[in-house]
Amino acid sequence: MNPLKPLFGGPLPGLEQLATRAAAAESLTATVSRELPAPLGAHVVSAARRDEELVIIVDSAAWAARVRYAGPRLKERLAELGEPVGGKVRVRVRRPGPRPESGS
Repeated sequence: MNPLKPLFGGPLPGLEQLATRAAAAESLTATVSRELPAPLGAHVVSAARRDEELVIIVDSAAWAARVRYAGPRLKERLAELGEPVGGKVRVRVRRPGPRPESGS
C-alpha cells in the first residue's frame, strides 16, 4: 500500500470541509447583503453564524449603526427564506488593513 495515497488521492478532507464552509459563508453574505435595504447591503463585508447569532461585518463604523437598526427586519426576512437566526444580530466593523505604501 502506498503511504502517500491519502495525500494525492483526492482533495484533503480538511480542505474539502473548509471549501464547504467558505461557500456557505459566501452564500450567507450574499443573502444578507441582498436582504438589507439599499444602500446598506453594499457595505456588508461578510456574514457568518456564530452559534445562534448572526455576525455581520461592515466596512465602516458609519454603517454599523444603520445595519444594527435593520437587524430585526433582517431576522424576519431570513426566517422567511428558511435561514432563521435564533440569537442576536451582531454588527462589527472590519478592522482596517495595512495602509498601502505610497509611491513617493
